[in-house]
Formats: sequence, C-alpha cells, structure tokens
Amino acid sequence: MNLVAALKSGLDVHKDQAFQLNYAIANDPELSGEEFHACQRYVDACRALGMAVEENFTGQKTAFRAVVSRSPKAVLKIALLAEYDALPGVGHGCGHSANGAMSLLAAAALKDLKDLPVDVDLIGTPDEELRGGKVIMCEHGVFHDYDLAVMVHISPTKTNANSHFLALDDYRIAFHGQTAHAAGEPWNGRNALNGAMLALHGIDMLRQHVRPETRIGSYIVDGGRASNVVPDYAEVECCIRHSERAYLDTVVEKVMKCFEGAAIATETTYDVRQMGEKFDNMVWNETATQAAEQVLSDMGIAYEAPKDCGSSDVGNVSHQCPALHLHLALGDVPMPEHSVEIANAVKDPAIEPIIVRGAEIMGRLAILLGSDETRCQAMMDEFKGHVAVRV
Repeated sequence: MNLVAALKSGLDVHKDQAFQLNYAIANDPELSGEEFHACQRYVDACRALGMAVEENFTGQKTAFRAVVSRSPKAVLKIALLAEYDALPGVGHGCGHSANGAMSLLAAAALKDLKDLPVDVDLIGTPDEELRGGKVIMCEHGVFHDYDLAVMVHISPTKTNANSHFLALDDYRIAFHGQTAHAAGEPWNGRNALNGAMLALHGIDMLRQHVRPETRIGSYIVDGGRASNVVPDYAEVECCIRHSERAYLDTVVEKVMKCFEGAAIATETTYDVRQMGEKFDNMVWNETATQAAEQVLSDMGIAYEAPKDCGSSDVGNVSHQCPALHLHLALGDVPMPEHSVEIANAVKDPAIEPIIVRGAEIMGRLAILLGSDETRCQAMMDEFKGHVAVRV
C-alpha cells in the first residue's frame, strides 16, 4: 500500500473521533483564552492515540503540544496547528471547531504512517480571535524548530492554497474630560466625546495619505450617557492593518498623533491600551504554496488565487518558519464569515466530509514534501531569503 492509500485508510479509521470532537466543541463554545473543555478534549484524544502531550504549553493554560510521530530519517518537521476558540454571541462562527478537528484527524492518520520520513507535532493554539496565542508561542521561539506550520480553515465558498494576511494592531483609546450640565454651564465642561470625535475625523483625513493596502477600522465604545451632560469619558477602539509590519508601525504613529492632537484641541487627556498581541503580516512562501496547490489539484479540488484578507496570528508564525493557511470551501452557498450560519454549519453532518478533506490535504502535504528533499530545501531557502531581507 502506498503512503497516500495508507493515509486514506487512517483517515477512515479515525474520522469518527474527529467528528465527535468537532460536535462537542461546536456545542460547547468557549471564548478566547477560556477553552478549557476544548483543550482537555484534545489532550484526552491525543493521549488515547498514544501521543505524548505537553499541557500548559508556553505558559498558556489552554494550549498544548502533542508529539505525533518521529522518523529516524526525517527530511522535515511539520507542525499541524489546531484552533478551537469561539466568538462572543456567535459560537463557532469562524469554524474553529471543524478546523481543529481536521488537524487532529490528520495527526491521527499520519501517526500510523510508519514509513513517512517526516516528524510531526500537533499544536493546540488558543485565543486566535482575541489576543493571539500563537504570538506568545512565537515569543518563546517555538516555530524556529519547524520546517513548516500548516492548518486548514473552512470558508463559505472559496478554496485557497494559502492566505495573504495583513499585519494588525488594535487599540482602545480612552478620553478623559470634565463633566458639566450641557445647558446650564457647558463652559465648565471639557467634552471627552469631542476629543474622540475629533480624533476620528483626523483619522478619516489621514486615509488619503496612506498606502492603499492600509485598513483602519474604528468605532465609539462609550460616548456618554445623556444628551444634557457634557461627557467626561469617551472610549474608541481603533484597528489598523497593513500588508507589511514595518509600514504599519509608521501608520500607527500617525494615528496616535490624531489622538494626541484631538486631546490638545479639546483640553482633554487620553490613554492608550493595546488590545491583544500585535499580529504580523504573512510571509509568503511560494514553494510551499505551490506544494499546496499540487495537493489540491491531485485531489480534484478547484481553488482560487488568494487576495489580501483579514489578519491572523499565523502571520507571526510565518516569520519563524514557512507557513501555510489554506481555506477550504464548505460549498457553493454564500454566507457571512464570523456568522451564526457558519456556527450552524459546523454542527450539521454535512461538515463531516469537509473535515476529512481538510485532514487529507494536510496529510498529503506531509507525504509530498517528505518525498521531495529538493522541494523542502527550496522552501527553506526561500524562507531564509525573506528573513535575510527583513534583517
């Protein structure tokens, strides 16, 4: 039996376990950093499969790393990434319950491939939606030990071999003023909302002077409580993105000047709080992406070239080793991402063949790269070239 046939056999053996894991997590959604039940389910499943598991990985209570397989003649080391956090008020509207189940299924099937010259680990990466658990892992240098990190993420209708993630910084800015009666003595007040609004106007004017890849999103978190009271407190959240971290840092400086200037103009004060970790842009690896495209073609899965999209802490991983973040279509019915529709889709039995398909993609990637040392070396040389340019 060749390795691909053996992989498919392993997927068939372990698929029910992956399905039940998906359903259990989908029906018990836990928010970012609070995925205690989900993490324990993964740990139990990995140990039941005979994997050694490290809990509280990198000091994160809902993270883990499991040793899937070790080969005496390994040509590369792969990290399969599993996400399992949910969205507030939506549940698994990003599909993480199914995404992670794919990685577990791939790990279970790859563990059975005794002749595969690849070392494989399964890493449970919590808190993707809010703070970014992979960023903390990168701060520990975890992914320097790998030749490739890979995961598959469901998508409503489109399949892509990789993702162009933008670098992201997210901040909460609080303005502090002086309350006063808005009709009786407004001259004694210092309007915190005016400070916030003026800053937002400044940011809108800034948009025409930044590169087109820049994205700035903001909203007023708190703008006061009554129309006849000068608000002494206002809060804004501002999310800033760009396709390159270095340029994003310069945009953040300009945005912060908008807040500083608005505070001066309105005689208010302000403070800034960073929300979550800083997400870096995805370092593109064409060699790895072409390998993923070959796997999709071999499986008869139609795919599209990716466009700039949102942001993910997988971007940080790609600065320490080559990384692939594939999108896999659920079908041909459009639905919003981060939606109740997707949260319902991962609870439906129709998700089961998608989970198997995603696991097979990752398994075939490991087989393809494990059988082609020249391609592996090209992938690493391309990555090292990007590192040298960044340095």
